[in-house]
Amino acid sequence: MQSVWSSIAKFASVAVFFALFSGCSESEPRDELVMFCAAGMKAPVSRIAEQYEKEKGVTIQLQFAGSGALLSNLQIAPGDIYLAADSSYMDEASKRDLITETFAVAGMKAGLGVPDGNPKQLKSLSDIRKADVRVAIGNPEAASIGRFTKKIMTQHGAWEGFEPTALFPTVNELANAIKLNTVDAVILWDAIAHQYPEIDFVALPEFDAEIKDVTIAVTKSAKQADLAREFCLYLSASDKGGVIFEEEGYTISSNKQNVQSE
Repeated sequence: MQSVWSSIAKFASVAVFFALFSGCSESEPRDELVMFCAAGMKAPVSRIAEQYEKEKGVTIQLQFAGSGALLSNLQIAPGDIYLAADSSYMDEASKRDLITETFAVAGMKAGLGVPDGNPKQLKSLSDIRKADVRVAIGNPEAASIGRFTKKIMTQHGAWEGFEPTALFPTVNELANAIKLNTVDAVILWDAIAHQYPEIDFVALPEFDAEIKDVTIAVTKSAKQADLAREFCLYLSASDKGGVIFEEEGYTISSNKQNVQSE
């Protein structure tokens, strides 16, 4: 009887070993890319990443923050892809030798974001300097919308002496401030306002003069550069990622081309 139980135990051990071995072979690691993405692009990029994973079986690990904060992270943390809401950050990334190839994705304009119905009837850049208007802007050191806000207001003599009610590190937090009625106005991208039914967008001529380019790049630290490039092409293609960007309120150019290649 003891020999029978011994045989059974040995058989069970072998069965467990082969089950574990087979399990390991079936769960081989999938392709994965790490993408540093401007927080304002969360809505379209999350949808595109999910769609790409279903089609290609490649996981896109998304890390969201302000474009400036991400650029700083890129210098110390590994990543395969960098998407910025302002091409000026790509210029900086290129100068720091952090990226290889860049692709134009979409365009957007900045302006005033106000509660639905514009209760304060804000219509001009000078209106946000009124004493009874609570205004929030993006942090110029962290968010592309903040840097752009400071640039335009400085050019038009509206920055000096301007004291916003609050500074936020991402454009999404600006939109949520309007949604929660904690401020009367914010300066944000038109595409972000499009994603919030609680927000009315007021175009301003000072900001309309310059369309900002959303740009994506393969990083120098990319472990799978070819795969990263494939996703960049997918996201920037007018019939793939471009469809989703347009649905989310971004301006899509019909003749987008590769911006830079080193």
